[in-house]
Amino acid sequence: MKIITVNVNKGGTGKSTVSYTLAKWLTIVQNKKVLLIDGDRSCNLSYSFSNVGTSSILDIFNGKEPVEIYNVGENLDFIKGSEQLEDNELDLKSKQNNCMLLFMWIADNFQKVQEYDYVIIDTHNDTSLVTSNFLAVADIVLGVSEPSRNGFRAWLELEETLNYLKSQLVDVVSRKTYVTATPYLIANKVDHIGSSSKQFLEMVELQRNYLGMI
Repeated sequence: MKIITVNVNKGGTGKSTVSYTLAKWLTIVQNKKVLLIDGDRSCNLSYSFSNVGTSSILDIFNGKEPVEIYNVGENLDFIKGSEQLEDNELDLKSKQNNCMLLFMWIADNFQKVQEYDYVIIDTHNDTSLVTSNFLAVADIVLGVSEPSRNGFRAWLELEETLNYLKSQLVDVVSRKTYVTATPYLIANKVDHIGSSSKQFLEMVELQRNYLGMI
């Protein structure tokens, strides 16, 4: 089971579209079993699915069990998003292990979660404690950026955020980090004619973890 978190601290880059399309490709083309999680308080993914109940990702952060997992397609299950998924709404700053709540939920429900080949998490474009939870559990973080200076800056910021989490979320005895994610950059919405896209590609192609463009 691999966990893929899709994130970058910039809106409109196509994170939700990449999350949805990747989940569909894995289930339909690759015949993999996928759990898709809407961790974006904009709830873009949740609007893509009807006939789901009221249980949401909010239940994980509030420690409410059981968390309902909805089947939304062949090989595809879903945890619904919530517009209340914010640090202040959840009072995360006052909680211990406030960047590890999802990590602990997965550990507590590992028998159920390990039935999936992939868990894909869509996120909000911020550096909140909520988003840190989604980064902390990941094996892979896909940084989806459109061709702009701010997009490239957001990618560099994502790498810095992951390095910071790796240095802070450690076992107190062994000092071994709980965060093992490798970040990869995807250039999205690339215009082959535009000069800004060409300049952007010249920069991102030098990045060691650049995957490619859409």
